[in-house]
Amino acid sequence: MVVSIDPAKVKPWIGEPPRTAAPDVPGYTQIGCEQLALGPLTILGFLAIPVWWAIFALSVAALGGENQTSGSIDLTFTFSLIGIPLALFIALIAVPLLHELVHGVVASALGARPAYGIGPGFAYTTFQEPMGRASYLAVGLAPLVVLSIASVALAARWGGGAGWLIFFAVVNAAGAVGDLWMAWRILRQPRHAIFFDLADGFAVLVPSR
Repeated sequence: MVVSIDPAKVKPWIGEPPRTAAPDVPGYTQIGCEQLALGPLTILGFLAIPVWWAIFALSVAALGGENQTSGSIDLTFTFSLIGIPLALFIALIAVPLLHELVHGVVASALGARPAYGIGPGFAYTTFQEPMGRASYLAVGLAPLVVLSIASVALAARWGGGAGWLIFFAVVNAAGAVGDLWMAWRILRQPRHAIFFDLADGFAVLVPSR
């Protein structure tokens, strides 16, 4: 899924660049085009960080996660000469790469050919093929669902690293605010609609009457 509002600035590193408009599809009529408001959504993602931290920490605790030595969950991470570079690596490299990879794997499993690229301050996954509502929704929500579950499950088993795993999950969830917004907009579209992923959102087409 793409998180840009300026198609001219996105550059592919694998595959084709994102569409800027939906193609003409015989038998279909475009009824809408949704665009991401990246600035407000980014602010909302930052504001939601404490909420996500509480959700993931409570989830780990509910699964009985604990430190093998102390018997308690370690929800801290150290900002040190090692901790700061590690936090930056997680936030700027590991999360974006894994997040977009999950988008791409699910898109590929649903018959699309994903392409990957970068823009100023973000990474993206896109594809040229149209998708139905359920499939497009699955592609959009997959990184939040899959990486959140994986992070919580690992944190529950590895108490000493729980803080870092929750940090990973929180950064991923905060960055998925655009995906959540798109999911909300996708659910408001007709069940029989098809969707084209665009550089700044998506286009909605329905069968012509």
